[in-house]
Amino acid sequence: MKCLLINLLVFVIAVNSETTSKPLFLPQLPVGEYKINVLALLRCGASNDRFQFNYYLSKLSINTTEIKGNVTYNEPLDDSYTVEANLAVKDSVGGWKDNAHIFKTPKACSSLKILAGKHFTSTMEKLGMHNVKNCPIPAGCYVAAGAKHESNFHGNLPKQFFYGTYKFRFQLTKNKVVYGCAISVVEVKRPWEND
Repeated sequence: MKCLLINLLVFVIAVNSETTSKPLFLPQLPVGEYKINVLALLRCGASNDRFQFNYYLSKLSINTTEIKGNVTYNEPLDDSYTVEANLAVKDSVGGWKDNAHIFKTPKACSSLKILAGKHFTSTMEKLGMHNVKNCPIPAGCYVAAGAKHESNFHGNLPKQFFYGTYKFRFQLTKNKVVYGCAISVVEVKRPWEND
């Protein structure tokens, strides 16, 4: 009798899973082409980190936001570090579901250059890293005097993504020790939606 019940359950599950024509994505959010609206830039690391990110948003008008602040590299950012990114998605009741998307890649400087693509040099200029065109990025304090936020900057990021609000935690690590950290809260929106 138990065997018959188990076979029946397996059959029902198999038939139901084959008849659903809609793919099941997790998180269960719509997906498509997008633009990014940055809502907040936060510090998450201690003040003794080797890489200190001190950026903030400055609202110039209803539609225009600038990134200001600085980043301090107490040593060069080279390929001995690892880039780790963890996205928490905001759920329907306002809480954060951690680990919705996880990205980890070695060779931090080269990987960031590849992700930024053709925008690498212009992004470095906007963030106060003048004349930085290649890796490693030298040690120093780089001041962003007002980098305009571009909502359609994708570089070599995916061209389609899940819509929603995310808390993006960016870390630079070496041997599982965090040497720099920054958090940003972003909205991933449809291209035609207003900010």
